[in-house]
Amino acid sequence: MANFTFNLDNLKSSAGGTGTQIETNLYAKTKDEDLTYTGTDTTVWDRINGERLRRGLPSLTSLGFPRPPEDPNDTQAGSAGTAATATTAPDGSAKAFEIKGPPGLTREQAFEIFKKQANAGGLVGFKSGDVLSAATQAADGLPGAQAIVAQAQSGVNGSLNVGGFASSLSAAGVDLSTGRISSVDAAFAKGGINGGAGAFSSVLGGVASGLGAAGGALGGSLAGTAAGLTALVGPAVSALGTAGSALVGAAAKAGSVATTALQTINSALTRTPVGSNTINVADFAKTIPVVNAIGPMDSAQVTGVLAQAKNLVGQSASTISNAKGIGEFGLDIQQLETAGYVKPGTSNLLAQGVSSIVAVAKSPSIWTGKGGIQGLSGLLASPSTQGLIQQDLMTKGVAGLGAVGIPVKNLSAQGLAGMSLNAAKSLPNAEAFAKGLPIPGDATGNIKAAFDTAVRDSAFAVNLVSAKIPNAFKDTAIPVPATDTVSRATVDAASSRIAGNEKIPPVNYGPPAPVAASAVETQLVALQASLVKVANLVNARAVILANLNEKVTALENQQTITQNEWAAVDAEYGANRTSYNAVVVPAIGEYISARENADIRVRQVTAGDFRVLDEGILTVLERSKSLKERIRLLQFKIEGINT
Repeated sequence: MANFTFNLDNLKSSAGGTGTQIETNLYAKTKDEDLTYTGTDTTVWDRINGERLRRGLPSLTSLGFPRPPEDPNDTQAGSAGTAATATTAPDGSAKAFEIKGPPGLTREQAFEIFKKQANAGGLVGFKSGDVLSAATQAADGLPGAQAIVAQAQSGVNGSLNVGGFASSLSAAGVDLSTGRISSVDAAFAKGGINGGAGAFSSVLGGVASGLGAAGGALGGSLAGTAAGLTALVGPAVSALGTAGSALVGAAAKAGSVATTALQTINSALTRTPVGSNTINVADFAKTIPVVNAIGPMDSAQVTGVLAQAKNLVGQSASTISNAKGIGEFGLDIQQLETAGYVKPGTSNLLAQGVSSIVAVAKSPSIWTGKGGIQGLSGLLASPSTQGLIQQDLMTKGVAGLGAVGIPVKNLSAQGLAGMSLNAAKSLPNAEAFAKGLPIPGDATGNIKAAFDTAVRDSAFAVNLVSAKIPNAFKDTAIPVPATDTVSRATVDAASSRIAGNEKIPPVNYGPPAPVAASAVETQLVALQASLVKVANLVNARAVILANLNEKVTALENQQTITQNEWAAVDAEYGANRTSYNAVVVPAIGEYISARENADIRVRQVTAGDFRVLDEGILTVLERSKSLKERIRLLQFKIEGINT
């Protein structure tokens, strides 16, 4: 550690008036090779050394001319010297400061730090014994210092598990207040050095797990000490000292989203007791295997988390209840809406309190038909579909957490497992939970408690899969096509007795020979392209009529309308009719002409398509005629028309 002492009075004198200009002019014409000094005057040494640095030359210290020792009786020490003037101002504030830095810090570098702090006002109001550091600056709200402290705190407090390490020391017989080990003292008094050494080895064995967990983290990986983290211990974490409490307090003020999230997850992992519904090997084996991974969780670990999610709900796949939701994962309407199985806006019925989950889910009109699920009974009868929905919600939830600043990429499988379940249940609630904010609608704290349990028990599930589940249970066997199961020689000999003459050509067991497209195929491809074009145009016309129908219906529901309102819908109908006649009608004519001139086989193949198109066109024309008549009748609602 390098230490240097400076005084504010010396700084003021060195910065006054033309001091810098005088020093520069004093050595301005001196040659580079002559800028050396071997005397004992610190002021001269500082000026020559400063001129060398100004010219970009190596410092005197690097040339073997170190700065002379300070003279404690010198009251006129230079700007970089240790001041013998008063160390305190009349108001009691400090004037002398000691700069502490890493080994290798030069006096010039320390003096530059001192000047920057003084010029920025960072030393105003300091009393004797006060300390200026990253921790104190962070506590005062300096953003740059807060970032440094937050990084150090997340590595020390959230990762080394100091409390757990202290507990292991205490359990091994170490007096944390004095550092004495009573068993070693007694053994030493009885058996001398050999006895004391033996007792000390026993104590080391007792705290081995703590050293492995905490000390091992300093080697690089944090996964062993804090299951929620996979980052590395950076250079900001070097030692644990008496400033630990101040460090923690200052980091708390930093308010980093990532830091808060990691602290929340690690708190849930370390402080929440393991629940009574954790999974076992049988639960894992009964869960449908997952194929896709989620973040750092491999497919087997995701399967374990799904098994844990089922245990947390405690409901069969064929059951629905207002208390627990739908199926074995307790799905609610909002989750099914997010997954695309019920129509958008359905969850608003529950939000308005007009119905219950059971009543809404039983309505066949809310289901979209995704995945072949046409209603509640289909979902309750398909545990595999429920599992796919839960996986999809977990994947989307993790992506959503990353989008709001939660460091999901830095979480281990244990840390991410429970957060994926929480985000699958409700992304806004999971975000508030991770950021340490009040969860909306959780006045009783039940949601937070459930989230804590999900984080802890899901981490247990991941660990169980990694340590206890046999590899045979984790593997998903994907069938592959069988090969070389038939003797080709036997088949060839049998087929050659039948094929190979003029009437029956030889059998080709290889890929089929390329066949040039015939005229019929060319006509069919062109006709299908024309059909697609006409169908798109007719469908677009149907959409336009539907939109115009809504406007006409709204006017029909009014007692009276204005001339402008009627004119608007009439003009819109006329413009669309003109466009239809100019674009759609010619396209229909081209399609009909091409079909009539096509080969009879092409007409036979496309007969069904033509019939469907014909019915669609007739339907659109009927709607257009009806809408035109309704617009005509609207004239009689125009204000003042009868008069």
